[in-house]
Amino acid sequence: MNIYCTKVTVVTVTRNAEKVIEKTINSIIKQDYPNIEYIVIDGDSQDNTKVIIQKYIQHISEYISEPDQGIYDAMNKAAQMASGDWILYMNAGDCFYAPNSLSSLADALNSDTDVVLAGVEEVLVDNLETRYFQRMPQPVEEIWRYMPTSHQATIVRLSCQKEYGFDTSYTWCADHDLLARLYRDGKKFFSQNILFCVFDCSSGSSRELMLYIHERWRLSKGLVPFYHRLIQYGSEWISYKIFGKLVVIIKSFLPKSTILQLRRLRGTSGIKAS
Repeated sequence: MNIYCTKVTVVTVTRNAEKVIEKTINSIIKQDYPNIEYIVIDGDSQDNTKVIIQKYIQHISEYISEPDQGIYDAMNKAAQMASGDWILYMNAGDCFYAPNSLSSLADALNSDTDVVLAGVEEVLVDNLETRYFQRMPQPVEEIWRYMPTSHQATIVRLSCQKEYGFDTSYTWCADHDLLARLYRDGKKFFSQNILFCVFDCSSGSSRELMLYIHERWRLSKGLVPFYHRLIQYGSEWISYKIFGKLVVIIKSFLPKSTILQLRRLRGTSGIKAS
């Protein structure tokens, strides 16, 4: 590790997360990186979340609990409070992959890049099994189609985060939109193929898919020619409207063992399952 380590602001946004907040906090305070500012933004939780946070208050640099206008509003609020060189959002339920996750990126954090991307282990839980998928950063040139990695594995220079901010008119894709705008304006991206964090992406299954497609169509404007966008998002729309609902109907008639076998055959069972 370099002798001088730039300051990283790690942010946890939470609301009514008593079942998972302690895991996230412990993951952050156990990092061996020597220069961390830790900010917790609670959206006025009505469960036991605040009590759990207070147990660790000596490890937290800044903490507020008040109503907000949603997760991206809270994340913007944290950026304005931050004093680090970099900012990373590790929200309730998320955690680092290992105690040395941040220190393994020390060289990148001491470079002149603006965005550091790393790998993520995604956890997907449904009524059949728990699956794990390990994904490394995808090519940044494809950012018009998808995020190169999850926001938990994305560290942004704080000056860029404050200048651009999250567009709170997005429901699902404000993090993707932020990266797309940084890329469009020529900011420097650096990718490192290490597992950096663990992200439970099960809640993604609750997305309203048409809105998710529309938001990505919107943020891709100006990044590639119109016909590229039309082919990509038009095909997604058709797939959702025609095939998506058909698949749901078919699955409802299949036994669990058949669905699990189909996942194995399609390669969607993950690296390990329980």
